[in-house]
Amino acid sequence: MSEQLIEDGHDQRPDGREPDAATIHLRATTRTLREHLDALPTVFHFDGPGDQFLAESALPFARWRYACADSLLGSGMGGTVVGALARSLFDDGLRWQWIGQAPAERRSALLGTMLEERNRIFGYLEEHEASCPNLARWFVPLSDVTDLTGGSLSWLSAPSLPDEQELLDLFLASSPAAAPSAVSGGRPEDFLAAARGMLALSGLRGAVTILGHAGHGNLLGLQSSVAADGVPGHDLRADHEALFMHVAAVGVTVTLLGVCAAVPECWPEEVDQAEYLTTTMRLTQEVVSAASAVHGLGDPKPAPTASTKVRTRGRQPQLRPEVIVPPGSLLPDIADAGPVIAAVKEYDAFLNSWYISPWAHGNPKLAGVLAYAGAHSTFATVMATYDQHAAVTTVFAARMLLEEAARFTWLAQEQADDDAYVQRSTRYFDEFRARRKKTVDLFASNGVSLAAAMRLLQLPDNVIEGPQDISKGRQPLPPIDDLLLAMGAPFPEPGWLPVAYSLLSQVTHSTPTGLMHMARYVDGTLRAHDISPEMLALALDVACLGSARLLALSSLLLDRGSEAAKHYALGLEARALAVHDKARMVHWLD
Repeated sequence: MSEQLIEDGHDQRPDGREPDAATIHLRATTRTLREHLDALPTVFHFDGPGDQFLAESALPFARWRYACADSLLGSGMGGTVVGALARSLFDDGLRWQWIGQAPAERRSALLGTMLEERNRIFGYLEEHEASCPNLARWFVPLSDVTDLTGGSLSWLSAPSLPDEQELLDLFLASSPAAAPSAVSGGRPEDFLAAARGMLALSGLRGAVTILGHAGHGNLLGLQSSVAADGVPGHDLRADHEALFMHVAAVGVTVTLLGVCAAVPECWPEEVDQAEYLTTTMRLTQEVVSAASAVHGLGDPKPAPTASTKVRTRGRQPQLRPEVIVPPGSLLPDIADAGPVIAAVKEYDAFLNSWYISPWAHGNPKLAGVLAYAGAHSTFATVMATYDQHAAVTTVFAARMLLEEAARFTWLAQEQADDDAYVQRSTRYFDEFRARRKKTVDLFASNGVSLAAAMRLLQLPDNVIEGPQDISKGRQPLPPIDDLLLAMGAPFPEPGWLPVAYSLLSQVTHSTPTGLMHMARYVDGTLRAHDISPEMLALALDVACLGSARLLALSSLLLDRGSEAAKHYALGLEARALAVHDKARMVHWLD
C-alpha cells in the first residue's frame, strides 16, 4: 500500500484522517527504524545444528512483522491486527532477551520447545478425534536446510523455553539497566542489558493486557479501533497506535540483540556491528520517546527487591513417538494454494456485493457494529496482504476472525426462551466488563493513575456505553476449544477447528514450528518471507469461515432479519464452504 510520510508536514494515508503532529512524528520514527532494520543483510548457515538455523530465522521473521505493522498504520483497515503483531513482537523480545543472557545453555531450548509443540498438536488431534494425513508437512515444512526431524540426542535432551507469563514476571522483577547511550560501541550483550529500559513503562502489565485483547480480536480488542475521527473496527485510536508501536519497536530491537548474542556467526561481515547496533538503539529510543508523548505512560516504579527466578522447564512426560519425523516420512513442498486463492476471490466479490448501514434502524449496540465493521476490516486486511509479501499478517488476521466468530456463534446460538438468551447475553458481556476492570486495576496497581488508566480504555464521546456493572457470581465464557468445537459441529470432524487454531497459533506466538512455515526452500534458494502453502490455505480457509459467520450474524442483527440480510448470510456461508472444499485438499484438515 502506498503512503506518503513527511515528518513535519502533511501525513497523507489511505484512511483520510488528519493526524496530529505527535502522531505524524511517531510514524516518521517507526518508518525510519523499519528501513534501518530492513537494510541489514541476512546470513543463514545450512546443514548446521537445528537450533542455530531456528535462531537465525528469528530476526527476519521479527522485522517482517514489524514492517507489516508499520504498513497498516493509517491504512484504513486492520487497526486491531497491529496490536496482535505488536504483542507477538513483545513476547519475542522477552524470549530473546532471556536466551541472549546465556545462549550456550538456553539456545537449545528452541529444539525442546519444537518437540513439545508437535506433542501438543498431536494431542489436539487425538483429543478432538481429528485427522491430518500430511502431519509430517506441518511438523517439518523445511527439510533441505537443516535437520528438523527431532530424532537426535540434542533434541531429545533439550529443555524447553519458559512460557510468556514467566518471562514477563522475570522482566518486571529485574532492575532497570543503563541508558542506551551509555553502552555505545559495546557488545550485543551490553546493548541487550540496556534495551530493557526502553520497554520499561508504568503499567506494563496493563499495556500487555490491551495488546492481548487486540491479539485475540475480542470485543475489548476491537475497541482499540474506535476513534472519534475514524471508522469503527478499522482505524486505530492514536494512543493505542502509540502503545502498540512502542512495544513493537522495542520487541524487534531486543530480538535483534538477542539473536546477535545467541548466534554471533550470523552477523554479516560487511556491516560494522557496533555502529549498526548503536544506530538501532538510537532509532528505537526515538520511537519510544515519540510514542510515550502520545500514550502518556511514564517511567515504572522501582522493581521489587525480591528476585524472581525463571528456569528452563524439563522435558514434559509422555512425549509421543510421533513427534519424531523419520527422514523417510518427510513430504516434499509441492502443494498449490492457487485453487484456494481463486475461490477466496469469488468469496470476496460476494462479500463486497452488499452493505448495510449499522445506523439504518436507530442507534445500534456497539458489539454488533464492531462485529460487522471489524470483520470487514480484518478480512480486507487478509485480501490486501496474502500475496503482497505480507502473508504473515494474513495468519494473524485469520486467527482473530476465527476466534471472534466462535464467540459470536456461541452468543447468537438459539436458546429455549428469551430468559435463556438474556442469561447468555449477560454472561458474554460480563466477560468483557470483568476484563476491562482487570485491565484498569493492572494499570492502577503498577504506577498509572486511575484517571490515566480509564482514559486508555474510555470510548469517544459519540459512543453510548452500556452498563458496566458485573453480575455477582458471573460465569466466564467457555474455553476457546469448546467454542470452536461447537462452531465446527456441521463438519465431518468438528475437532478440526481447534486443531486449525493451534496451528495458526504457531505463527502468532512465533514458535519454532511457526518460524518454519514462514519460509520456503525452492530450487536451492531460501525464501524467508514466503509462507508455506499449507499455512496459507489454512489461514485463507478460516478467514473466510470466520468472516462469513461474523458478517452473517451481525448483518441479520443490524438489519433486523431482513430478506436481503438472510440472502447475504446464506451466500457468504455457501462461498466460504466452497473455499474450504479447495483448502482442505492443501492443509488436509476437515
